[in-house]
Amino acid sequence: MWVAVAALGLVVLAGVAIALVFALGRPSVSLRSTGEALFTVRTAGFGSRLGPVRATSAGHPLVLRQADGGYVPVGRVAQGQTVDVRAAVAPPGWLRWLLGGTVTATATVRTPTAAPAAPVAMASGPSRVPVRFDAPVSTVAYATPGGSSRVVHLATPARVVDLAVHQGVGGSLRVQVAPRPWEQLSVRPSTLSWFEPPASGEPVALADPAPGSTGAPPNGAITLTFDHPVSNVLGTSRPTLSPSVPGTWRQPSANSLVFTPSGFGFGPGTSVTVRFDRPVAVATAATTTTAAATSSYTFQVAPGSLMRLAQLLAQLHYLPLRFVPAPGVALPTTVAQEIATMSTPLEGTFSWRWTTTPATLASQWTPGTPGNLLVKGALMAFEANRPTYTYDGYTLDTESVSQMADASTWEALINAAVAHQLDPSPYSYVYVTKALPETLTLWENGANVLTALANTGIPQDPTVDGTFPIYVRYTVNYMNGTNPNGTTYHDLVHWINYFNGGDAVHGFVRASYGFPQSLGCVELPVATAQTAFNDLAIGDLVTVAG
Repeated sequence: MWVAVAALGLVVLAGVAIALVFALGRPSVSLRSTGEALFTVRTAGFGSRLGPVRATSAGHPLVLRQADGGYVPVGRVAQGQTVDVRAAVAPPGWLRWLLGGTVTATATVRTPTAAPAAPVAMASGPSRVPVRFDAPVSTVAYATPGGSSRVVHLATPARVVDLAVHQGVGGSLRVQVAPRPWEQLSVRPSTLSWFEPPASGEPVALADPAPGSTGAPPNGAITLTFDHPVSNVLGTSRPTLSPSVPGTWRQPSANSLVFTPSGFGFGPGTSVTVRFDRPVAVATAATTTTAAATSSYTFQVAPGSLMRLAQLLAQLHYLPLRFVPAPGVALPTTVAQEIATMSTPLEGTFSWRWTTTPATLASQWTPGTPGNLLVKGALMAFEANRPTYTYDGYTLDTESVSQMADASTWEALINAAVAHQLDPSPYSYVYVTKALPETLTLWENGANVLTALANTGIPQDPTVDGTFPIYVRYTVNYMNGTNPNGTTYHDLVHWINYFNGGDAVHGFVRASYGFPQSLGCVELPVATAQTAFNDLAIGDLVTVAG
């Protein structure tokens, strides 16, 4: 009997043991994203063995290694990348009859991301700026404007990293970070501003474009970043701009304001003044000094390119030249594209529109120097054709191409280019020779359309040699002056084209033509002068050759 009882006890004990092994020794595996590793694997079970651990991203396998208490990629991976993980664990072979087969676990983890926690940082001491991030980082790469890039590697990831900067009152930093050593740096750099706490107590602002700068784009934004929240510095007011242009202020962050002009913007060569309601010390991101607190600062918009101006005038047929963009260069088709090229000419070449261009006209063009009479005449012609524009030839005649090409002219020229509004008149050119018999030749769109005897000035009052644009025209008017003998004249003349001061091509009755008779003008028979007048326009060039 006692033997039976003992046997029964052994059976019970064996059953309990088997039950415990089954309950506590069954294999299990879990995956977690934690710590500095990409993920960790936890296994349980009596004698369990971890099988292969695999990871894929976007269908591509990742090579893994064990580190930091878990698994990390062998190569650097991008931040914010989704990774699918799979791990398997199996019991000892001799217990599979009891514990079952392989157990598998899967999980989806994402590689960590990090960025500066705020767009503004305050210096903690000379040339030291602690930058706070929204998550721990292990690598920080940063650069200052005009400076070389620096890289900081941390032994342990941290949320605050001290960065060395130039000594000064403020500046900007372009920052890229990697939360883990096995991650790539952030693709898009973050830009943040830093400030030395001002001793004066006045607010400080970083300005872009910088005070005193001369190359701002005509429709570029104005960005102001303050050392304190905008509401503390300006309240609800906003800076005012001079000249005033259409546009909007927005506040992308608590410490920054951005003005974006609309349409044509400020125009080339414009001096822009930014005014505040209270004194602000305006710093620049590229320098180490700042002006004293002031209520305003000024910057200059880049001037328009005279070569680009010539390209547009050729495109609109106001020049006897055509412009062909270089291979791969496209002509702008929108106002925004035109504005973007205003200060930088397109790559390409000029060529004459007609093979019969007179040598005296062709000599007025020098490639690379478009501020010449050929361009001035073309610009005069364009201005004379502008709708709702009061053309003043007397003023334009005294100005250079640079002076004529103001913001209003550029805007009109760009709008005409986008609308493909070509010069409505043919291109005409007048050549006057003083060789006897004196003649006037009118060339138009590649052909001589008129050759006639003409009179130039007498030796006491000669017609000046040179090339000049026609700047004003009248069908009929009086000319007043003094004759060489001291008497005065008040003559009625017809079909008048003024080209050099008081000198003009016009009709005047004479007994004959072909030799010097006038007081500086180029005279034609009245009927001939009318024919010439009908073919000429403002801006056409007149050459007088002695």
